[in-house]
Amino acid sequence: MLYEVDVVIVKPLNDTNRRFLEAVQRSANRVVRFGGNDRSIHLTVEVAGLCREDAIRSAAREVARIFPSTQNEKYSEPRPA
Repeated sequence: MLYEVDVVIVKPLNDTNRRFLEAVQRSANRVVRFGGNDRSIHLTVEVAGLCREDAIRSAAREVARIFPSTQNEKYSEPRPA
């Protein structure tokens, strides 16, 4: 089953990060949409999983591939995509 999970990353959505995320959306990563401000980035990622825990683990792996040095991410409840 496919889920969408919202993730908050404590990094500013500046021009550099915006260009990077636009490139990520065009690649194989599953970033559905993103937004943010000068304190945090809000990503929505599409992930596969059989249950809530699988979906969150998949989202965490996807975010780690995109921003490997981030910590303290916050994940929403998965919802069917």
